[in-house]
Amino acid sequence: MKDKQNPLIYLFLILLMIISDGFHLIEMEHSFFITLSVPVFLLFLLYFKSMSPIFSGVAVGLTLVLSRTGFSVIEGQPLVESLLLHAPVAVYFTIFGLLFWLFYLDRFYSSPVYIGLYAVILDTASSFSELAIRNALSLTDASFHVMGTVLLLAILRNFFVMGFFMLILYSQQQTKAEEEKKQSDHIFLLLSDLYAESVQLRNSIKRAEDITGDLYFLSKTLKKEDKLDLSKRILDMAGKVHDFKKDHQRIFASLDQIIKDQKKNEYMNICELLEIVIKSNKAYASFLQKSIVFSVSVDNKKDIVNSFVLLSVLNNLISNAIESISDTGIIDITINNPVSNSSLHILITDNGPGIPEEEQQLIFSPGFTTKFNDQGWPSNGIGLSYIQQSLNKLKGSISLVESIPNKQTCFSVHMPRSLSTEGEV
Repeated sequence: MKDKQNPLIYLFLILLMIISDGFHLIEMEHSFFITLSVPVFLLFLLYFKSMSPIFSGVAVGLTLVLSRTGFSVIEGQPLVESLLLHAPVAVYFTIFGLLFWLFYLDRFYSSPVYIGLYAVILDTASSFSELAIRNALSLTDASFHVMGTVLLLAILRNFFVMGFFMLILYSQQQTKAEEEKKQSDHIFLLLSDLYAESVQLRNSIKRAEDITGDLYFLSKTLKKEDKLDLSKRILDMAGKVHDFKKDHQRIFASLDQIIKDQKKNEYMNICELLEIVIKSNKAYASFLQKSIVFSVSVDNKKDIVNSFVLLSVLNNLISNAIESISDTGIIDITINNPVSNSSLHILITDNGPGIPEEEQQLIFSPGFTTKFNDQGWPSNGIGLSYIQQSLNKLKGSISLVESIPNKQTCFSVHMPRSLSTEGEV
């Protein structure tokens, strides 16, 4: 974990080391302890990569010398004798920090086994250094038995630390993967919205071109009839519409480039895509304070589909269904996509209020809407007309199967299984 240098980390380390030093795993002779402080120190150096191993080793070593000496004095041991008895522990942590820095242990993050092997070497070398000082001061007999015990314990505790550290790394990787998936899903939804808007924008550009052509023709006709003032005004209007078209073309070009840059993720598994659709629309239903139950049925769960097109179609239909339901309801998504079929057949069914019979012939008309905001302004009404235009272009179709008031409304979508990667937008 790469963090900026933070003094509080060192303070936390010192406090934790004092506490963990009180847990004696094994006590040999003359205050040569095997404590919990060593695994804690190694974990800190591995996890907080910004910490200075040498400074940390010296600071921890001096702190433990003072804390052990203080406890010994409280128990009635003379100060000088206590200080001499516990001073070698500073050698252990100083050597450990120095060797950690020399070996640059955190470079082996991807190979915990190597970290474990090097940690055993560091632990053993540091313990032998402490034993050598204690032996020189006649505090401990550095026998082969003691040295063998130190080596065995170094192997056991350091590989225990590696197991614990691998769990930490695994947890971090899982969290990172979840965040990346969340971000990826969000990008897919944004691209789906951009795809829909780009289709509408392209249609607006086409209409602007048609209007410009009609205005130029009208201007020429008026000019021939010697209606010069009116001809000039019409020509001026044509110029403004042409400028309007150019502005929209620049916006369309930018949107088109953004979508093309993401084409590498254009196709994905249908179940993964449905997971994104359901998750986003559950959030939308919650935002509208509605309780919606989603039911999903897919024939071929291994199918790979065009994510932008299908995501856009499903989101439009499902969001319409959510908005139509008053408080609670059910939305059923059924996808018939056996491998033998060359197309996907999608059924979106809800138990909302339904669509009045007199409006059923108008729902795919551009601009038609039954939705109005609090100020009485109508929705843009592009949802169903956009879906129809997009599917028609791809040689697909959408139709209203049935709408029974307060019981069931069902839309049917047919979409080619194989879509070209060019010219969809």
